[in-house]
Amino acid sequence: MIAPRWRKVLRDIGEAPVRSSLAVVAMAAGVFGLGTILTSYSILTRELEKTFADTRPASAILIVDNADDAVVASVRAVPGVLDAEARPIVRARVRVGKDEWAPLVLFVVPDFRDLRIDRFSRTEGAGPPGDDEVALERTALSVARAAIGDRITMRTADGVERPMRVAGTVHAAGLAPAWMDHVVSGFVTRRLASHIDAQAMSNQVRIIVKGNRLDERHIRDVADRVRKSLEAEGHKVTPVDVPAPGRHPHADQMDTFLFLLGAFGALTLVLSAVLVANMIHALLTEQVRQVGVMKAIGATTRQVVALYLGQVAILAVLSLCIGMPLAFSAGRGYGQFTASILNATISTAAVPLWVIATQIAVGIALPLLVALLPVYRASRITIHQAFSNDISGRAFGTRPFDRWLARLRLLPRPLMLSLRTTFHRRGRLVLAVSTLAVGGAAFISALNVSAEWTRIIAEDAVARRYDVYAVFSRPYPIAQIAAAVDKLSNITHAEYWSESAAIVAGPNGRETRIALVGLDPNTPLLRLPLLEGRWLNASDSDAVVINQNLLADAPWLHAGNRIALRVNGRPVSWNVVGVVKEMGAHQAVYANSADALRATGQAGDTARSVRVVTRAHDAKSQLAASRELERALQRDGIGVLLMQSLADGRKAFEDHLVIIKSALIFAAALVVLVGGLGLTSTLTLNVIERTRELGILGAIGATPRALSRYIVFEGVLMGLLSWCIAIVLAVPVTYFIGTVAGRMFHKTGLDFLMSPQAVITWFALVIILATLSSFYPAWRATRLSVREALAYA
Repeated sequence: MIAPRWRKVLRDIGEAPVRSSLAVVAMAAGVFGLGTILTSYSILTRELEKTFADTRPASAILIVDNADDAVVASVRAVPGVLDAEARPIVRARVRVGKDEWAPLVLFVVPDFRDLRIDRFSRTEGAGPPGDDEVALERTALSVARAAIGDRITMRTADGVERPMRVAGTVHAAGLAPAWMDHVVSGFVTRRLASHIDAQAMSNQVRIIVKGNRLDERHIRDVADRVRKSLEAEGHKVTPVDVPAPGRHPHADQMDTFLFLLGAFGALTLVLSAVLVANMIHALLTEQVRQVGVMKAIGATTRQVVALYLGQVAILAVLSLCIGMPLAFSAGRGYGQFTASILNATISTAAVPLWVIATQIAVGIALPLLVALLPVYRASRITIHQAFSNDISGRAFGTRPFDRWLARLRLLPRPLMLSLRTTFHRRGRLVLAVSTLAVGGAAFISALNVSAEWTRIIAEDAVARRYDVYAVFSRPYPIAQIAAAVDKLSNITHAEYWSESAAIVAGPNGRETRIALVGLDPNTPLLRLPLLEGRWLNASDSDAVVINQNLLADAPWLHAGNRIALRVNGRPVSWNVVGVVKEMGAHQAVYANSADALRATGQAGDTARSVRVVTRAHDAKSQLAASRELERALQRDGIGVLLMQSLADGRKAFEDHLVIIKSALIFAAALVVLVGGLGLTSTLTLNVIERTRELGILGAIGATPRALSRYIVFEGVLMGLLSWCIAIVLAVPVTYFIGTVAGRMFHKTGLDFLMSPQAVITWFALVIILATLSSFYPAWRATRLSVREALAYA
């Protein structure tokens, strides 16, 4: 036998299907939003870490003059080394069109059947590639514009071309997707590499240390021990590269993405709590008189509270049954999408138990928690208040706004009644408007941050006033380069810069490889925005400017401090006079051309790169100029290591932002969904409370169309109020997200931007959302007959 009070609970749920369904949908929306984000977050963090760890990433990388089997055996014998493997790298280019080349990185594998470090797995095609074949990373086929079985042409910096057959594809989870970096990656045999110019090859030896592989200091100690051992054997070893232990090459993107998911997940949780609180008011509104009856026949406050909290708990369980499966499905789908962008594989989409437990706990505890206060207040109302159907505590006309509204004569009386209803329940109005406003603030902030990223690209277009640049295999006389460039009719201006690799030594022994760029300080082709200090002057002889990426890695190098470099083995020290902001992840130091050449030991009339300006500056002109420049340099015997247009470089940066922008829009859409449901529930509740009022209006001649119009007006009015508040809330939200996400991915906070397009878009969207949210309440009002409305209790 079910106790009478619990039979009442079940009967109340069944006799008010619309109200109960709306409550379940509202709670399910919160469960869905939170669950979707938690599911994708948990799967991605687990699978990305596992996928990367399964590759056995190198603890440290040493570049040696020789990387044969004897050297590898010697390295393996060094105390502290768990394993070692030679993995030379060939940097070249691959033909992707007529006079069109893409960067190519080939990893030389000693034995495809015995992969020890930075492992990969075969995905398509035959077994290991032959001596004239290459196995491309699975994401590289589209960039190479090739298919399995095709023959591609590789060109090294010395101009020698070599055809290779694409034997198949592999998945190298430790590499970034080719379409994102616009670099073709592949794996070849030692025999094929032996036919390639030695200058194009970097003899790398990769090691894995014993002990704690995540301790950078320990890794550096072991790597330094290896370096000293090889040098004692007569080998030349360049500075050791220690990747961030345990971090994927695109860890900054992952961190930014996961931060956005976590931030919006917390926001969704808060909004779902507000939405549930709003629905509790809806549950209690039709029960006020019944509370009075129960109080009249002796029910205690505790019994009334238990009864209605039980009703909330039943509805919460139903919402979990709906929201959790949908959340798991959406979270898995979004996790799979994100993993594909990061070149990872989801081996299992199992949802962790802590995610399930969190959803159940939040889905039940949160509604009960937010319902406790309104239920307790409702249970303490007097019998008189219950039968007067007013638990607001203040009658209409007792507030200044009510009296001001009553004095208006210009508005139609039904419209004034709509305004009165809208502002009478202040608490409910605040809940509905604030829920939608927070959703709007999240939406506007997402578009603002997206616009901030777009502005970075636009600023870079203004800062870099050249269209194409080429980097040579070695320094060439400027006169020789100019002779080739000056013949080209599509190029209006060219500058010749010196470039070299340099090493920055940190206080803890950490060494960072950077680019040292020498240029004319008065060049019109580069005007990077300053973060600190000033730009170079022509009179400077002991000054450099660094970019924000280097400052983030070496925070002691602020303007006014000195930077110690090693360039071609020579120690150099300069004064840092400024810090600039630029697009991309490279770390660079800019110096006067004469100072840079002197540091590298090069002649003053040589250059390592050229920047050219085209006539039209558009993508078509840049492509045409790249092809012309390619042919001209090749004819004059100048080896090209890299040729890239600015349009292609910006496209690569935009591709890196795909995952971040998708996370912003995805999370904001969930928040807006919860806000829209909050508005719908509030309007429905208002119609329920106004049932008798609507009946009276119908009795005195109000048409169903007029009644629905005024209800839609209420929804639009709430939407407009939320829009105004959303604009204000979007300011701190945009600043916070832009600052944190920018520092994670761009190494500096994004400049604040309130996008007019975002504000206007949300205005249009909130009007549409408010109108759609008003549809059901308006339809419900028009379906009531006068007799039903007046008989409503």
